[in-house]
Amino acid sequence: MKNLEGIKTCNLFGTLSEKERAKILSVSVQKEYGRGDIIAQEGDKSRYVYIITEGQIKGTRFTSDGREIILEVFGHCDMIGQVAAIANEPYYYSAIALTRATVNMIKKEEFMELLRLNPGIAHKTFVALGKRLRAAQGKIEEFVSDKVEQRIAKLLMALSARMGNEIPFTRQEIAGMVGTTIETTIRVTSRFKEAKVIRTTRGNIIIIDRQKLGLLAEGPPIEIL
Repeated sequence: MKNLEGIKTCNLFGTLSEKERAKILSVSVQKEYGRGDIIAQEGDKSRYVYIITEGQIKGTRFTSDGREIILEVFGHCDMIGQVAAIANEPYYYSAIALTRATVNMIKKEEFMELLRLNPGIAHKTFVALGKRLRAAQGKIEEFVSDKVEQRIAKLLMALSARMGNEIPFTRQEIAGMVGTTIETTIRVTSRFKEAKVIRTTRGNIIIIDRQKLGLLAEGPPIEIL
């Protein structure tokens, strides 16, 4: 089944005609994934570019000692694998479904042809990549300047803006995203729970006070924690 409605709502393709969108769908294959399924594997030869039309997918790498580092969380209309396709290199990270997810897969060669024939798509693709680069630079600055409590609060605020107040991440995954240990993450989130900012269930973090969490993201005042 071709997900035309999902493609229509994507900003990347919003200015295209019905005929042009139909062309994209004609070269794509829709596939559904369950939570934990691997969409693309780090180090594998790039064969497809993926457009997410439903669900959440994490981009992740593993260190030599097996520790997971989550680079980014992708959602509706985000694209995965375009850098590897453009550079003709293996996938830089693994893409793993966080929730049930639906993607449209486009073969690398057909994606490159789309960019060549459609300057509008090429422009929006590179704009999106530029935004990701700026976001990555911002994360580096946070690692240098922010305390771990602040980094975790900022991350939870950003994730909740995309996913709602129930965030489908374990504390191990949160640790991987902010560049700290699981022990530190458990200690910080326990303090957040004591302050009634969040609560946790198996595999989820639930925000119960966004105002306090926002203050923590600015810097953890003593009266909150």
